[in-house]
Amino acid sequence: MDAGHPRLLLTPSYSAYLKIAEGCSNHCSYCVIPSIRGKARSRKVDDILTEAELLTRRGVKEIIITAQDITAYGRDLKGKPTLSDLLKELASLQGIRWVRLLYLYPTSLTGDILQTIAEEEKICKYLDIPIQHIDDGILKAMNRRGGSEQIRKAIVDVRTIIPDVALRTSIIVGFPGETRMNFNRLLAFIREARFDHLGVFTYSREEGTVAASFTSRISEKERETRRQLLMEEQAIISWEINHSLIGSSQEFLIEGKSNIPHFSFVGRCRRQAPEVDGITYVKGENLVPGDIVNCKITANNDYDLFAERS
Repeated sequence: MDAGHPRLLLTPSYSAYLKIAEGCSNHCSYCVIPSIRGKARSRKVDDILTEAELLTRRGVKEIIITAQDITAYGRDLKGKPTLSDLLKELASLQGIRWVRLLYLYPTSLTGDILQTIAEEEKICKYLDIPIQHIDDGILKAMNRRGGSEQIRKAIVDVRTIIPDVALRTSIIVGFPGETRMNFNRLLAFIREARFDHLGVFTYSREEGTVAASFTSRISEKERETRRQLLMEEQAIISWEINHSLIGSSQEFLIEGKSNIPHFSFVGRCRRQAPEVDGITYVKGENLVPGDIVNCKITANNDYDLFAERS
C-alpha cells in the first residue's frame, strides 16, 4: 500500500478515499480485523501526500481520509507524526477542495487534532466517531478503550472547539449480554447527544473473535426491534437538525442528475458523506458532476436537504 502502485478509482472522478494506515491495534472483542490484517501500520507522510497530489491531478476535489482508526496515525512511525501534522500538510495542497475524516476513535481525539480541523478551511467540519455503545458494561465487554464519561467528554470537546460540526456515529445493538436497561441507557444517550447522522447495526457473530464465545445472546428479532427503535428516534433528531439549516448557505458538491421535479441535480454539502448520509436535491442550471457551488437550503425531510443555487 503506497503511492507507487497505480490507483484504480472505484469512486466518481471528483471524490476519492485515501487510506492512511492498514490494520488495527484496538482489539475490540467483536472484530476480526486485527487477526486478519495485523496491527496498525501507518503510511509515511510523504507517501500519502504523493498519492493525494496524484489524485488531484486526476480531478479529485474531495479527499476522504480513512483507516480502521485514523486517530492512531503515526504512532508506529519514526518521529511519530500525528494526524494533525498530516492534515495540515494535506490542507496545503493545491487542487484539494474538501478533506473529509472518517473513523476517529472517540477517546483519542486530542485538542491538537480538533484545533487543526477548526482552523483549516479545507477540512470539512464533519467527524465520523464510532462509539458503538454508551453503557460501561457493554463497552467493557466490547473491549473498547475508555468509557461513557470519556465519550461524553469527547463530544463536548468537539462541539466546543468546532461549534458548527456535523457528527456521525455508529452503534451496535444486541451485543451479547445487552439487557433492556443497557439498551434504554443507549436510547437515552442518543436523545441526549443528538448526532447529525447515525448508523445502527445489529450484532453479528464473527468466528475467531472473543465475543463469538459469549453465551448470553440476544434473539435476532429483539436485535432488530432495538435497531428500529434507535432509527425511529434518530429520524426525529435528523429532521429537526435539517430543518434548522433552512435559510443557510453552504457549499455543495454536485454528483449528478435528479429525478425530483424542479430539483434537477443531486449533491452533497460538507455535512454529508457519500453513501452513508442523506443527500441534497439542488435547483439550478448548467451544472455537472464535480462542480462545487454555493446554494441556499430551502427545505428538508428526515435525512435529505433541498437547496437552490445562490
